[in-house]
Amino acid sequence: MNTPSRSRTRLLIVSVGSLVGQNILDSLEYEEWNRRDRVHIIGTNSIASSPNNFRCDECYQVPTTGHIDYPKVMAQVLRSTQPDLILSARDADTAALWRLLDSNPALPGAIPYGNLETIIGALDKGKSAAFCKAHGLPFADTLVLQHSDDIDKLHAFASQVGYPMVAKPIEGFASKGVYFVRDAQEAEYFAQRRDYLFQEYLGPGDALQDYFERLDGPKPLFAEVPEVNHHTCHIPIAPDGRIGEIFVLHNHHHFGAVTRMQRAARPDLEELARRFAQAFIADGGAGALSVQFREDRNGNNKAQEMNLRTTGSTFARLMMGQDELGFLLNEWLPEHDFPRFSRSEPAYDLVVSKSLYSYSTWQDSVETLEQTGHWKAAAQPT
Repeated sequence: MNTPSRSRTRLLIVSVGSLVGQNILDSLEYEEWNRRDRVHIIGTNSIASSPNNFRCDECYQVPTTGHIDYPKVMAQVLRSTQPDLILSARDADTAALWRLLDSNPALPGAIPYGNLETIIGALDKGKSAAFCKAHGLPFADTLVLQHSDDIDKLHAFASQVGYPMVAKPIEGFASKGVYFVRDAQEAEYFAQRRDYLFQEYLGPGDALQDYFERLDGPKPLFAEVPEVNHHTCHIPIAPDGRIGEIFVLHNHHHFGAVTRMQRAARPDLEELARRFAQAFIADGGAGALSVQFREDRNGNNKAQEMNLRTTGSTFARLMMGQDELGFLLNEWLPEHDFPRFSRSEPAYDLVVSKSLYSYSTWQDSVETLEQTGHWKAAAQPT
């Protein structure tokens, strides 16, 4: 096999069809600081019809992360494409990639994620709670039942944190599969699910009463949970443990999606985020750490989730002044001298997340990817 040309940095984006993949691509194509011609982008995705696939220079259709063939297929992609840096768009990808590269040291590609222990600490919500407890960090009170018949423990936990509680997948993302638990009967239902845990609800629980009453009556076509917003602290950590600029966003939700992001001046959250970063560093963590905070019913800030990857706000933060992608490429590939975006004053401190672009593709491109597992842009130098 011929060795690919090194004229451009070879960047592999795993699950490129996701919102996070879109944010990485948008950050490279940002018109005020276009760096797209500096990278050869390889994408992988399990869904062939995603428009993001065809914004890459080449894309591979691969099995879902949990599929038995995923490690073998991904290893073949790595050998064929020889990436310099690998970015994952989902937490499950991050853990799967680390395991693959750790068990196959000859495979090419660096991943900016510290170590497996901290990756799992961010992916597994039960381990996130244990990590924070071990380091004295505030995290939503969490219960993981070891046995479905530990009902006494469940009821004691409910008495401690109060209803409504939250039931969520132990390994989940983007609020998928998250439920409110309003009473003991609903709690016992989720106690039978071994892949779920219980958490205190961070926020004004009394504000949910009208919402619950609407759901108990005739069912609305769409329903929005009131007063759901949170602050996210984004903390870039270099491989040697240096902490970059801590960036605080106030995220506003609309029908379950973050649609309004505003930079917040919150020294208290910045200091709290620094403590989280120092704990990750102490355990060997590095990369793009983000921590979501909300106030509990007593007004105390607690984390409700942690991620160790780029996020769905990566492009919004670039427009506000934080170049997360440039940080990762420069810290893990310093010899590539990748351009960093900067401006003396951020152009925006508020972004309403509405796409201004329409990405589509030709049906024959989708069919090529589905039938051969590989699509490559025409007349693209590598």
